[in-house]
Amino acid sequence: MTPREAAHNRMTTALEMRRGIVHRLGITVLSLRGRHLLVLDALLIAIATLLSIQLRRDGALSVALLASLSPAVLLPTIIRPMVNLQAGLYRRLWRHASVNELGQVVAAVGAGSVVAFGAAAALTLVLGWPASLPVSFWVLEFILTLALVGGLRFAIRAGSEVGSWTTVGGTTVAITPTLLFGAGGAGAMVARSARRDGATGVKPVGFLDDDTRKHGNTVDGLTVFGGLEKLADAIRLTGARMVLITLENPSGETIRRVMDAAIEAGIQVRTVPPMRGLFDGTATARRVRDIRIEDLLTREQVTTHAPGVAESIRDQVVMVTGAGGSIGSELARQVFAFHPRELVLVDRAESPLYMIQRELELRRLGGRGSGRLSVHLANVASRGVMTRLIGDTRPAVIFHAAAYKHVPMMEEHPSEGVQVNVGGTLAMISAAVDAGVPRFVLVSTDKAVEPTSVMGATKRMAEWLVADAAARTGRAYVAVRFGNVLGSAGSVLPIFQGQLENGEPITVTHPEMTRYFMTMQEAGWLILDAAAVGEPGDLFVLDMGKPIRIVDMVRDLIRLTGQSEDDVSIRFTGLRPGEKLHERLFYETEDVVSTGVDKLLRVTNSDPPADVVIRAKELLSHALGDTDQQLREALFDLIGRAPSVGPSDRMAATRPGADERVVASSSGTGQATTGRRSDGQHRDGAGEADVFAPSR
Repeated sequence: MTPREAAHNRMTTALEMRRGIVHRLGITVLSLRGRHLLVLDALLIAIATLLSIQLRRDGALSVALLASLSPAVLLPTIIRPMVNLQAGLYRRLWRHASVNELGQVVAAVGAGSVVAFGAAAALTLVLGWPASLPVSFWVLEFILTLALVGGLRFAIRAGSEVGSWTTVGGTTVAITPTLLFGAGGAGAMVARSARRDGATGVKPVGFLDDDTRKHGNTVDGLTVFGGLEKLADAIRLTGARMVLITLENPSGETIRRVMDAAIEAGIQVRTVPPMRGLFDGTATARRVRDIRIEDLLTREQVTTHAPGVAESIRDQVVMVTGAGGSIGSELARQVFAFHPRELVLVDRAESPLYMIQRELELRRLGGRGSGRLSVHLANVASRGVMTRLIGDTRPAVIFHAAAYKHVPMMEEHPSEGVQVNVGGTLAMISAAVDAGVPRFVLVSTDKAVEPTSVMGATKRMAEWLVADAAARTGRAYVAVRFGNVLGSAGSVLPIFQGQLENGEPITVTHPEMTRYFMTMQEAGWLILDAAAVGEPGDLFVLDMGKPIRIVDMVRDLIRLTGQSEDDVSIRFTGLRPGEKLHERLFYETEDVVSTGVDKLLRVTNSDPPADVVIRAKELLSHALGDTDQQLREALFDLIGRAPSVGPSDRMAATRPGADERVVASSSGTGQATTGRRSDGQHRDGAGEADVFAPSR
């Protein structure tokens, strides 16, 4: 080692020691509690009193002088802590002190001076003390006490800023001491990332974890203090100002529990997106974000694909229709991560299609996907275009996510709904059959079960068309039916958030309305599983857990913004045409059995009418926009041939209770399920809001 290197190392060590001493001093100051402040106040007040006498007498203090003044000198030391206690100076979080708290300190010290001066004057008159303190003493004592008592509290405030800033590339970045909840692989990865990259603004100071086996151990050099019950102790020992959730696969219930504990402790709470870390292996401190409503509704995610998923995509040509939409774009991301030879993206919406193309190109540059991208601006209802496109690209699997999805909009435009949802599916299937495509996956919706809307009825027709093609060809043409997708295009969440930001009432159609929810990532994951394990004519249903009341979701959203329900008005607007109060995932006459794949169920007894293709073409011949009422009647006449729940069954079905909490179920479906299931078989209402539909 050269002398220069040795000197540099000594300087670095000295700087680290100084930073460590300053950090420990800051933590000691931050850990002061009310009882500690009471003792320190008494000591500081006594010091201020003696200094005031010293300054007033302008000479050395003698024992005789102090003895003669002792009764009056003791008054501030006794009275001020009692006044401070009444003023609440021992109950506040001084690490967050501001100008308002400064005013409270001044008021408390001033009130203590008035009370102490009055008591001293009264005792002098009543008891006739030979020695009294002049007014100038009380002025000096007020000033010195204010400086010492106020200084102590704002030292705590300053201590909270110790090590709170750093400079990265010439930019000052705030550093937040952070406890990581989750001492597993993701937590260790985030801790290392935060230490390497100061720009993250995260300073790991310890771990919390529910796993008792990890308590008292160290992970990446940081102590695991215990579970959430040790949060207060961990904050006191480390000076943490934030809890960061670093679990690989947290449920909404777990996130809610951590959030509640952090809010109660008066510190921030953030999370690292779990699913993205799982998909591309890049869970880093750079991805820290606020908790969202989706996080509170999320179940524990499936983390292992069904056998054959990678083999069905890698080095294959894969087509995704509706690729610019919510589910279509998510499917494109996940397919691209499996390295297809070519990914064919189809959509009629120009801007969304361009955005997913750009995103995938950036992922390819970052090593998070590969394959040739083939982008086509086209309408799936154009049979000639689809025949030529599928014939040219010869995909091994088609994910058909393109569809119209908004219930009220399709009620007003039934011809468009039939042309795209029925005609588009028929055109895609016909082209796939002609080109010899071995696998075809239709993205369906729970609104196809006992539909009361044009949108739901057209999606039921699409399911039948897929099943009919599978029966005719013997190919693995399947449909996947599931509920609402969190964060999808047209979601009510942005509407709710906009209403909150603008101070407007939040509008909900009905206080008892419920929906099934899952994330886009989980839906895409399970659709890929369905494609891999599907047999000809399979209809899959995704296990959605428990239905969630929309009004409870709204209340959670209000709470996440830091507001109370008393501050925000919730207005119920009533159901719209075609909407249902509660959705179902399958018909009463359908059986649901296990597939052996977690959260993926197979529906049986759902055969299509023998003449479904003829009927579909008849509907399309009338979908010209000039006979919408007749088209609607013909559509529901055809769908009415499907099995339906009888009146007695409707009355016996269960309706969610008014006090049901918004916590998504984490129930797995690895166990075999035979016979009919009762999940979601709620009493039918007059309709239901189109919260988020998965199609497209």
